[in-house]
Amino acid sequence: MNKISIIIPIYNVEQYLPQCLDSIINQTYKNLEIILINDGSTDNSGKICDNYAKVDNRIHVFHKKNEGVSSARNLGLDKCTGDFIGFVDPDDFIELNMYEILYNEQQRTNADIVWCNYLLYYSANNQLLGEINSNIVYNLLNIKQKNKFYSDLFYKYHMKAYLVNKLYKKELLSNLKFPYKKSFEDLFIFISLINQANIISFTNKNLYYYRQRKNSICYKNSTQSVFNFDMIEAYIKSSIDYAYFSNNKKISNILFFKSYLYALKNILFYQQRNLYKSEEKYIINKLKSLLKTNISIKNKFTILRITYFPNLYRKIKLLKHPNLIKK
Repeated sequence: MNKISIIIPIYNVEQYLPQCLDSIINQTYKNLEIILINDGSTDNSGKICDNYAKVDNRIHVFHKKNEGVSSARNLGLDKCTGDFIGFVDPDDFIELNMYEILYNEQQRTNADIVWCNYLLYYSANNQLLGEINSNIVYNLLNIKQKNKFYSDLFYKYHMKAYLVNKLYKKELLSNLKFPYKKSFEDLFIFISLINQANIISFTNKNLYYYRQRKNSICYKNSTQSVFNFDMIEAYIKSSIDYAYFSNNKKISNILFFKSYLYALKNILFYQQRNLYKSEEKYIINKLKSLLKTNISIKNKFTILRITYFPNLYRKIKLLKHPNLIKK
């Protein structure tokens, strides 16, 4: 039976950590290596990790100074010895048979990545279904299936670039590093990671509970008008990565356009705020570099109109729908 390494970056989550760890140590799949990276927590999270390690010898705890989730995950990758890798965030929890189901699916399909469904967890009485509504296997060595995968990814299922609801062959992550001190670190490497896979398998079973905390970065960005340069850069990089790895010009064009749109919306909305000139210059330079890509002339003019006529900002929502974007 192959070993699965589960990497958990931890920072000041003492309220949620026991539920997370209980859901992992009680997995029906027993051959686990549980790597806890305490990223300089100032609450009792580190002590909780040490206490769990005393009662379960599969748990390995590493304490380090606070450098962010990317640094913690990179350390976890350096320390893991499993044949497969999974990620769990310390404020989330999982079904007790999650890794048994994912592993069995991997053995059945020889998939490089196995993907399960998740629930957005607000409370025990308030849960929203995630992304996938069917079981499907994609052979990315077949160009038609590869194009179908990306089409389904972005438009049919609207799958997110989360690391946590998946099981990976270890070799996929052997040459990848998360960007240092960046938020949305999974989005930065998402396309590069997927491009290394030959087979990706999905199960519609709801196995991962993604807790929605009001003070988390992802929650703030999804529910509030939060300006985040890391997220803008991540969108841009994932679009460039897709264009580099894929021959699907139609989807590349749409992703480039959405990256422009997201960045411009943020810049225009926050023009009245006190932005650092260096930050604004950085984003503008990124946009200029994207203008040299194969984005359509029509969309370039749309971008220029939005840039030089901010009163058109209210019309931006009309441009979101893919059917309105033509080559």
